[in-house]
Amino acid sequence: MKTFILCSGATHLKGAFDKAGAETCYSFNNYDNKRFFMNSDIYSRLPVDKFEGKDVVVVQSATLSKSGNEWYTTQDRIFELMEFLSILRRPQEVLATGHKQYSYKDLEPPASIEVVYTCMPCAKQDHACLTGEVNSAKLALDLALGMAEKVHIIDPHPPLSIDWFGSLVNKGKIQTISIVKELLAQAQKEMPDAIILGPDEGSSARLGIESFSKSRISSVESTISGSFDVKGSDVIILDDMVLSGGTLRRTREKLKELGANNIGAALTHTMPVWGGEENLQKIRDSFGNNLFVSDTIYTETFEDIALSCVGELLRSVK
Repeated sequence: MKTFILCSGATHLKGAFDKAGAETCYSFNNYDNKRFFMNSDIYSRLPVDKFEGKDVVVVQSATLSKSGNEWYTTQDRIFELMEFLSILRRPQEVLATGHKQYSYKDLEPPASIEVVYTCMPCAKQDHACLTGEVNSAKLALDLALGMAEKVHIIDPHPPLSIDWFGSLVNKGKIQTISIVKELLAQAQKEMPDAIILGPDEGSSARLGIESFSKSRISSVESTISGSFDVKGSDVIILDDMVLSGGTLRRTREKLKELGANNIGAALTHTMPVWGGEENLQKIRDSFGNNLFVSDTIYTETFEDIALSCVGELLRSVK
């Protein structure tokens, strides 16, 4: 069985890996028992002697979230992954030969190195919309594929119709994993006759469902248009990614205007924002018991209700 190395964005999944009988490990802390130095540089150190000749999978959730008492940005998570991969590509034994003097001995590297992104980095920047704009998602994946044989992504944001992403999937460099079926199954146990709708065109393209139309005003404001015959019916809003939660809440309001009865939401990636998880608490307050989320990203808000992504991850990463 493969060994799973958990980056900071995936340490909350250790219990689920342990329950499944999978071998895991993660980084040691620095001299101050922290993962960050005072100037914000991130520290990584792995027990490389455990991986010699083994197949290893490095697991990361590449978005802003908390791990222990420390917050990590998306860029922290990308660079931390690069540090882990760099350690694994050329593992070395370090021997102290004097005061601040060291010698280095190369160790046998892992037999194979793969990456799992439980949440894709920079997913909202998967193509340029303006001249000179960066495609951050492609950059992050190119960096990972420069040091790993393959990248697995749980419910990625770009559809296969985006050329660069579809090409990487077709070449076998990226494998997509979906836990939408599991989420919907959980939601439909509670709301068995519910109509499934998406909040906008993006979710429609990625998930293959009917959806409303969204016109964006700003990064956090948008308007929802469209109409469906939902009067007296239960509805589940299905989406793969929620950030501010504004679109989701406005979709709920629109469904109420159209006469929907109970309204639920099934969400793969629930993303904290700068400052904390107030955005997620608003979502929980709005949907109450009709909310179904996964644990691809650690959140205190949904820790008690989140469906584990580890089972599907292990079935897919063989």
